Amino acid sequence: MRLFFSVLVASVAFTGAALADPDANLFGNTVVITSAAGVTKAKVNKDNTYSTVLPDGKTVKGSWAAQGDETCYTQTEPAPAAGAKPFCVKNETHKVGETWEAPGADGKPVKMELVAGQ
Repeated sequence: MRLFFSVLVASVAFTGAALADPDANLFGNTVVITSAAGVTKAKVNKDNTYSTVLPDGKTVKGSWAAQGDETCYTQTEPAPAAGAKPFCVKNETHKVGETWEAPGADGKPVKMELVAGQ
């Protein structure tokens, strides 16, 4: 679960600092993450929550907070391991329809795509 959470966070933290809300380009859209484990779909909500559906169909949920030039994600469901810390990533800008590669939790690249709609 920790591996997926790390991949999710790395993938969804592509927000633009020039926006009034640095995560606004994510709201109402889906981040599709393709890795060796399969396809994961992540949704970031305006109410500072997120949810992801793992390749095995399980769902992971949590909260996010923009902090300066980073966004930090904290898993809440299922309960994270004791001592787990929020995962923070630097903000980057990507548009709907754009694809790119980002490092996964294991350091290997994963394919990312921001898809319109949820």
